[in-house]
Order: sequence, then structure tokens, then C-alpha cells
Amino acid sequence: MSTPSAPHLPVTIDSQQQFNQTVASHDFIVVLFTAKWCAPCQTFYPNFAEVAAQAPQALFAVADIDVATDLASNFQVAQVPALMVIRQRVVIDMVTGAMHPHELQHHLAMWQALDMTAIDAHFTQTSASA
Repeated sequence: MSTPSAPHLPVTIDSQQQFNQTVASHDFIVVLFTAKWCAPCQTFYPNFAEVAAQAPQALFAVADIDVATDLASNFQVAQVPALMVIRQRVVIDMVTGAMHPHELQHHLAMWQALDMTAIDAHFTQTSASA
């Protein structure tokens, strides 16, 4: 008899270095930028965690802008909650504001369906001409 696997819960990212390591080892990441003082962030987090538990195809991560200050600064996060989506080491979307689980699931489906072929070709061409 097999035991059920643990829910797919969001991981915490506390620095740019940790973010870089995470991006290097995962092809599809959804990062929630948040803050303890942000009421909409606190309201949105359970929705984010709920979708994360149902979406093993992506790694869901949380970065507190008051802890991961270097990361928030590098990506110029000016509003929270904010979602940053990375596929194959490329930021493909940035969305601000809280959303309902069905809205996040809809976004997740769009992000997953994105054909990365053209993006890969662009970066291959850019690096070849450099």
C-alpha cells in the first residue's frame, strides 16, 4: 500500500542567490512577491497555496520583499502581491494583484501552454550573434 505524497506546497525564497539556484534547477516557476504587512497578500496566499497543491508541473515559491530585498529590487517589484512567472530561465509574465483560485488556474494554464520555441530561438540567435 502506497502512502499519499505530501502536498506540493510553495517554497520560500529569501535571496537573489537562492532564486538563481531555484531557476537553474526548475523549468517552470511561479513566484509570489509578498509582505507580512500587506493585507491583500495575506488574503491571496491561501489561494496561491491551493493552486500550488494542485499543480505539480510548476514550482510555486514565495519571496517576502522585506526579506529578499535584493531580489525584489532586481526585478523592480513596486506592488504586492505580484506574481513573476519563469519558464526555462526566462521571465514570461509579471502580474500584480490578488486573484481567485480559478483565475490563477486560468493563468497557469496559459503560462504552461506558451510555446517556448520562438523564445528559445530568439535567445539562441542573440547569443550566436554576440
